[in-house]
Amino acid sequence: MTPAVLGIDIAKDTFAVALLHNSHCEQAAFSNTPSGMHKLLTWLKGRKGAHLHACMEATGTYGEALALFLYQVGHTVSVVNPARIAAYAKSQLARNKTDGVDAQLIARFCLKEEPRAWTPPTPEVRDLRALVRHLADLQAIRQAEANRLQAGSHPQAVQQTLEDHLAFLAEQIDQLRQQIDAHIDSHPDLKRQCALLVSIKGSGRRTAALLLAELVDITVFENARAVAAQAGLTPRQFSSGTAVRKRTRLSKVGSVS
Repeated sequence: MTPAVLGIDIAKDTFAVALLHNSHCEQAAFSNTPSGMHKLLTWLKGRKGAHLHACMEATGTYGEALALFLYQVGHTVSVVNPARIAAYAKSQLARNKTDGVDAQLIARFCLKEEPRAWTPPTPEVRDLRALVRHLADLQAIRQAEANRLQAGSHPQAVQQTLEDHLAFLAEQIDQLRQQIDAHIDSHPDLKRQCALLVSIKGSGRRTAALLLAELVDITVFENARAVAAQAGLTPRQFSSGTAVRKRTRLSKVGSVS
């Protein structure tokens, strides 16, 4: 009997699913809300046994709640780098791209490749991730406002508004950085891992906080190169035979969460 797998194509407001079991494929779509997740559970219970292997692409915040929900009700969950799914789609000569087609493609990928099971980050890491991502958002807003201020002359009222907003953002960013430091220091595991990261030449607390938030647990990596690979910072060589010699660049193939 073919093991049951569930391919999930995540979007901001909805998610499409494709359930492969006993050589059959059934599809549905639900709202990306707690209500939609419970409707998915009811839909699954009417079609198969108690356990399945669910697979989705890493899509930042859109899929985190669903992955955690499925994990907590006892299903195996895999959260996969979208580059792997895209490569699999090319290998299958996939021509169409819709939510339903993508969900079925992800299900077939899961059945064939059996990606490793995902473990959700601890509550303190989830909180750290939220703080770090909010900091990045504020920094992006500050840069956009600074660009506007530097773009040229503005009426005095606009000039003052931009300056006031930049001052407010600077204060918020400073406070958020202090919250991040306090959060790390209040959790022994995070504090210990942060100290290890800071001990690396060229790594400070800001970089350490980002790595702890996005890589979850650095102790699962064998060495610094493995951490760099997960972050997409390892070099990618491109050569073939004696004629093709392209410049070595960063791979940028790693975690996308």
